[in-house]
Amino acid sequence: MMWNGETPSWRDVVRALREAADAEQGVWLGEGLSDAEMDGWGVPVPGPVREISRRVGLLHVGAYDVFGAAYPSDAGGGGQGWRCGERGSFRIVHTNAQAETYYVDIDPGTGAWGPVFAFREGHGAELVAPSFQHWLVSVAEVVRCASGSKEHFEDFATAFLNWWSGDFADAGEEFPEDGPEAVARAAEPATAEVMTVAEARGSEDPVLVDAGSRLPEGALLADLRDAGGPARVPFGRHPGRPAGTPVYRRFHGGAVLAATGAD
Repeated sequence: MMWNGETPSWRDVVRALREAADAEQGVWLGEGLSDAEMDGWGVPVPGPVREISRRVGLLHVGAYDVFGAAYPSDAGGGGQGWRCGERGSFRIVHTNAQAETYYVDIDPGTGAWGPVFAFREGHGAELVAPSFQHWLVSVAEVVRCASGSKEHFEDFATAFLNWWSGDFADAGEEFPEDGPEAVARAAEPATAEVMTVAEARGSEDPVLVDAGSRLPEGALLADLRDAGGPARVPFGRHPGRPAGTPVYRRFHGGAVLAATGAD
């Protein structure tokens, strides 16, 4: 699940975030955090994340959007934190007015931070990035692209929203939609195959068998080990989707994403 090469070093991440903050007047970085503050997050914090967070805090884009590991816990993912799985198995890193919640998978046993996932209202789920570091660099890239093309939009805020969504509906006629960065951003994620618990338990793949054995009847799951980029997981389209609002769980370092019904 390393589709952009090696995981960016903490130095690369800090550099990208600082360059993003320097690119636009309405973008800034919060102060770095102490180890004591990070210890209060209630989850293991690995070395690279500590190195990043000691030097830079949240990335602020305009007056409302914030991104990063220091995302305030009292924000609670817009009240959606309970959908991210068991306590200690995730860290919310961004929410927004589009009802999106972004979170990083955490292995409570090893303390490892894995891929970044997102979900929206209803059953929308997506694998967004193979690591927290990849995701931060991609956010910084969106800021850079929005700042560099804002003359094609009403203002930077509109440009950022369009680049974030990959939908350039608000761009002027001269906006280069065929440019490589815009094409890449507008590309639709791949669609992952969804399977039932019974299918996972009956497979010959030990990873799927293990994940299936730890899920209740009626749950759905998707194998993301071969994902070559962002991937949507259409749990909501499956005829056996869980009733009500789904809760997401991850297994094997985020290689398997599952949806269960709320307890």
